[in-house]
Amino acid sequence: MTGGRRSLLALVLSLFLAGCFQDGVGVLGEDVLFHDEFVAGQIGPWQMEGDALGRTTIINEQLVLDLSAPNIMQFSTLPQPIFQDFILEVEARPLQGDLANSYGVLFRMQSPNQFYRFELTGNGTYILERRNADGTWSRFIKEWTAHPAIQQGHNVTNRIRIEAVGPAISVYVNDTLVQQASDSAYASGQIALDAGTFGDPLMQVAFDNVVVREP
Repeated sequence: MTGGRRSLLALVLSLFLAGCFQDGVGVLGEDVLFHDEFVAGQIGPWQMEGDALGRTTIINEQLVLDLSAPNIMQFSTLPQPIFQDFILEVEARPLQGDLANSYGVLFRMQSPNQFYRFELTGNGTYILERRNADGTWSRFIKEWTAHPAIQQGHNVTNRIRIEAVGPAISVYVNDTLVQQASDSAYASGQIALDAGTFGDPLMQVAFDNVVVREP
């Protein structure tokens, strides 16, 4: 009788702990298409390319992008899986560099030159835009725009969420909707984590807890 009670208690406790884990970022549930906490030995197939101007590394269980030249982008692409309709969440934290430099997510990537981009800056602005095959940009908002949901400064974390369902795109920062758009140019594609510089050459940003779910 006592042993039976202990077994039941252990079962209830294990279910409780499993439920607690499933409430957080990095959840393993039926709707999860991909997740990565950048734990050694468990990291997804991110492309870790780099040179003297920019590089990608894993440091302290975070994916870190370093840039050291003005007016460049550095991104780490996840080649597989290909996502069509999805909800993506990731935590991003600028560590060094001019606060006007940017960081964010590329999604529905067709190639390194064709994608959607949702980008933040350390001084609290954002942009949502599409990179076209001819090298031009199509913006869904006229210019970089300030939003109070974006935490400003170094070593502060912003939680980015992108919901892409058919042509409907919604982007959030810290659970606050900041922009919606409708566009059918790219229906599916890869994802990537990215950073960019403007006039100041230095930029370092850390990403963690990537989760992609079915909508």
